[in-house]
Amino acid sequence: MPVYFHLAIQPLPITLESIGNQWLQPPVRRINGYPYYHWLQTEKGSGRIKINQHDYLLTTGHGILIPAFMPHEYFPEGEWVVNFATFEGTLAPAFDHLLQTNLPILVTDHDFFSFSHHINRMITMFSQTELNSFKLSQLCYEFFLQLSQEASHYSHSNHPAFKAYVAPTIKEIETHYAEIISINQLAEKLFISPQYLNRLFKQFVQTSPYQYLLSFRINKAKELLINRKELSIQSIAHQTGFQSPSQFSLLFKQQTQLTPKEFRQLHFLP
Repeated sequence: MPVYFHLAIQPLPITLESIGNQWLQPPVRRINGYPYYHWLQTEKGSGRIKINQHDYLLTTGHGILIPAFMPHEYFPEGEWVVNFATFEGTLAPAFDHLLQTNLPILVTDHDFFSFSHHINRMITMFSQTELNSFKLSQLCYEFFLQLSQEASHYSHSNHPAFKAYVAPTIKEIETHYAEIISINQLAEKLFISPQYLNRLFKQFVQTSPYQYLLSFRINKAKELLINRKELSIQSIAHQTGFQSPSQFSLLFKQQTQLTPKEFRQLHFLP
């Protein structure tokens, strides 16, 4: 059960204060938390973690990232084998911004990304004679980026307001983008006010329903400009829900700094 501690020779954005795997985890209680962001994941067995009156059960493949100085305690339920990592770096004061949350992040291994495999890759780097600190920092960043995506997806898709209002609006926009759509119509279908729908969209999607619709139309127009060379600009404007070719060209250029014709010419010889 290897455990490594590392002091970076040079300042790096994200690096490791410690890392280990195949660790037989004993009970731990930290009333003042740990001074670094702390990752803990079950390899075998299970353990229970208590944070801010919340109780989390970590079974095989499940992991949690605990923010620095957040009080917590955990203890095994039978034999509990884990991998762990603690993170430091010049970006440490902005870790919560990078992760888009200052709360614990609970995730599990997936086919498309295995957190345990990523930990093992970093441990392999530590076991090498010449440690590549920059590559290690890159792996730490990839780890944080995936955690951020998982946290964002979980918090959004499981939030009642997102399920009830934002997800149906996104589906409506992506299904009927070629038609005339207004925020009033979208809100009426959900029996809420346009102002409330706007507020929810900005909370969960960081943009308004109108901007989401516009971006979706522009992206569909890009696809037609490249994949359907026989279609005219006027036809593409009509098929993607714009009121006129002139409106299409104006909004397309505002979004891309190119006219539709210029965008098409980027991909094909004149």
